[in-house]
Amino acid sequence: MPFSVAVLDEVNHEKLTPERATELCAAAMSARGLDIERMGEVSVALVALPTIRELNLKYREIDSPTDVLSFGIDGPRGEMVGEIVVAPEYVYFDRAGVEELVVHGALHLAGMDHGDEFEGTEMAAVQETVLRGAGVQEG
Repeated sequence: MPFSVAVLDEVNHEKLTPERATELCAAAMSARGLDIERMGEVSVALVALPTIRELNLKYREIDSPTDVLSFGIDGPRGEMVGEIVVAPEYVYFDRAGVEELVVHGALHLAGMDHGDEFEGTEMAAVQETVLRGAGVQEG
């Protein structure tokens, strides 16, 4: 079965298709040297601010909304790689912003991290390269 990404749109964002999410995640995973043909599934959930706030509190002990969270499940070669949770409201309803966050979340699932500061990290450089290659204007 070819690599694919399911999109669960709980907020009627209606701008991120499963095909586009698959393209973005595949580009991010490939940029990390992972073989897309051997990867499990990824899901992207588009949620409201209260939902992502609850998740951020539960899993990171931070009582505020955030833009994106990634949850690894089985790892890159498992049946279910993981889930990327995005709050479109957090990025001012900007489609490019949501696409950036999908790439960001996928890079986390691929094993990248940036610590407290994102700018100037290897992850920031890889993300910029992936976004440029996917035709995304950074928002």
